[in-house]
Amino acid sequence: MTETLHISCLLSTLLLASCASQVPVNIRQAPPNNPLLDEVRDNAVSFQSRQVRWGGEILQLDNRENATVLSVLARPLSKDGEPRSTDSSQGRFIAHIPIFIDPKVYTMGREVTVRGTVAGIETRQVGEYPYTYVVVKATDWYLWPEAVQYPADYYRWWYYDPWIYHPWYGYPYYHHPHHYRHH
Repeated sequence: MTETLHISCLLSTLLLASCASQVPVNIRQAPPNNPLLDEVRDNAVSFQSRQVRWGGEILQLDNRENATVLSVLARPLSKDGEPRSTDSSQGRFIAHIPIFIDPKVYTMGREVTVRGTVAGIETRQVGEYPYTYVVVKATDWYLWPEAVQYPADYYRWWYYDPWIYHPWYGYPYYHHPHHYRHH
């Protein structure tokens, strides 16, 4: 009896451990009173050295001798820090990451979340428009996995159901699913 209980506890622990998030805690949890990007851009001096957690879509990556500079289009974040797929944005920010980041991995369009301190503002051109970026000195960052794209008919159960109603043969008419593959 106790051996069965020990095995059950061990299996439960392994199951819970396998479900644990791979996202770092500093990315999942926002700092207290995490300000919005537009708040900081409007009054950068009062937010200097303040902890923030922002994320969004990578627009540009620039590797320098001692750091990587990411330009990010900010998106609203979910409670665990993942950027949401939405058309709304609070603007753009720059993240200074203190290491080399491979531009073949951190490509344009990928989603990233950054946590760090506000280091000031910087004006750069977006087209011909002078744009004011908030600069974040990153302490933590996380590149979110790319979303998997499924074919349009992926969830159509009748392609895979071996017991399907067939008007000439009645129900259940068994067929082998590979006969109904669509290429």
